Amino acid sequence: MPEFAVSRVYLEKLLNVMYIKRMHNNKSVFQRKMKNPPFVIDYKIQLNDISSDAKVRSWVMFNYLQDAAGCHADELGVGLKQLRQSDLSWVLSRIKVKMDEFPEYGDVLRISTYPSGFDRLFAYRQFVLSSASTGKRFGVAGSAWLTLNPENFRPVSPVKYFAGLSGWEYEGEIWFQQDTLGKLVLNENSDTPVIQRVSCTQIDYNRHLNNAYYAMFTEDWLGEKLGKPVRFDELQVNFNQSTGYGDKLICSGILEDNGDFQVSGTQESSGRNAFIAQGHVSTIK
Repeated sequence: MPEFAVSRVYLEKLLNVMYIKRMHNNKSVFQRKMKNPPFVIDYKIQLNDISSDAKVRSWVMFNYLQDAAGCHADELGVGLKQLRQSDLSWVLSRIKVKMDEFPEYGDVLRISTYPSGFDRLFAYRQFVLSSASTGKRFGVAGSAWLTLNPENFRPVSPVKYFAGLSGWEYEGEIWFQQDTLGKLVLNENSDTPVIQRVSCTQIDYNRHLNNAYYAMFTEDWLGEKLGKPVRFDELQVNFNQSTGYGDKLICSGILEDNGDFQVSGTQESSGRNAFIAQGHVSTIK
């Protein structure tokens, strides 16, 4: 019995080493064998989360998605506090959300989320948003995350730390990932600049502007442009440069007649692009 135990441990270590080597040799590996069910968390829609039609504001959905991802990472033992002990931190790099319908005040939003693979730079995660009471699907989302050293902001390959973890093996739909969550090209013909100053209440755990506020700045710009409250039914945001307390972002964009848009934010002090948001918008009646 002891000999079997030792050989089994050795075999597991050997297989893990082989798996990590395979991950390094492949440009992208998606884990599709069902090992664990998706992480599920519910959120009751609060009064301060809704717009004039009693449905959730578009940008607020990003708060829910980030929180769901963070809670699942905590459960897997790779949350913010655990990674900080290794001088690492999760940083959301790209996210895309497509909504068919939005939950209303008093509804309970259910988010199911699961990791969906790695490549050289990103760890990917998918989301399904639905009604906790009826099961009706509201929308889906996909995201790409970096693991960075929070002091120098240098990326560390997620494969090095997370490949082979049984808690990261899921089977589920891949909504947005790699080519469908790619780099956004900045349109230089943007107009209607609006300046947003980063306040202390908008700073997050990593000591920079929380990602959800970039979506809020996008929603604000579109509302200014149209003169009415707006809602996205599709939105991708790429986060290109961290923004700190007191920084000013010059937000400008382009809005087509069909509702397609691109909004970007440029740091006033450095001239660097901080984010690009692209999608489709409509006004709230």
